[in-house]
Amino acid sequence: MTIEDFISVSWELDQSGLVWHPEIGDEVVERKKDARVSILVDPQGLTPDELREAYLWLPTVEQLIGQIESRDGLIYHAGVTQLREYEAVIKTSIGLIQTQAETLRVALAKALRDLLANAVSEVVH
Repeated sequence: MTIEDFISVSWELDQSGLVWHPEIGDEVVERKKDARVSILVDPQGLTPDELREAYLWLPTVEQLIGQIESRDGLIYHAGVTQLREYEAVIKTSIGLIQTQAETLRVALAKALRDLLANAVSEVVH
């Protein structure tokens, strides 16, 4: 598992309509140079919209759980499979969403991506 794998899933979340509300301490990569991960420590006078245009958000496990819960998803299961992969199962109004990945962070990000792909078009902050 590399950071590039998580960046790839973060791009999918971004393209699925996940809206980021920038906060100091968020993990990000520059959209034009998505190789170096950094922490947002100084917004340099940029507005939230300008920050979203300049950076791709890499949500933490806690932020992913918050995003899932804000869409009425419940963490039904999070654990390790017999193949030593992490599994995330979320219970939603559309049914169970189950994903697997090499880290829990990626498994939850994939579950959120699938939830966004199947959700009714609504904006959740």
